Amino acid sequence: MNRSGVSQKDRDNIYWLARIIHAESQGEPYNGQVAVGNVVMNRVVSSGFPNTVYNVIFEYTGSVPQFSPVSDGSIYNTPSASSMKAAEAAYWGSKPVGNALYFFNPKKAAGSWIVRTRQYLTTIGNHAFYR
Repeated sequence: MNRSGVSQKDRDNIYWLARIIHAESQGEPYNGQVAVGNVVMNRVVSSGFPNTVYNVIFEYTGSVPQFSPVSDGSIYNTPSASSMKAAEAAYWGSKPVGNALYFFNPKKAAGSWIVRTRQYLTTIGNHAFYR
């Protein structure tokens, strides 16, 4: 642990979480950014997904990554200050979308399998959230 009581592992997890938040929700309201992080953290603790932030972000179904920023490379962009703040909030337990495990932007993706097979929870900004 460092002087502030946050381990290097926690800092690394928060940074990767900030990267996916930035790549997925740059330009979205702050609450929507936290919600994206909330989904990733829910996946970390769900038995249906990998159990680390990094492995959730880089999970593939067949040859398709779970998150489009992995395929387009935007996952490696430097996260904004807002994304870092949202990542810290989500990492330490903020849950604006409760137990949601999925999200998509209907303006950018069809999300048809999610709509057909998952329960809709809410929309924040341009993202629809499902469990």
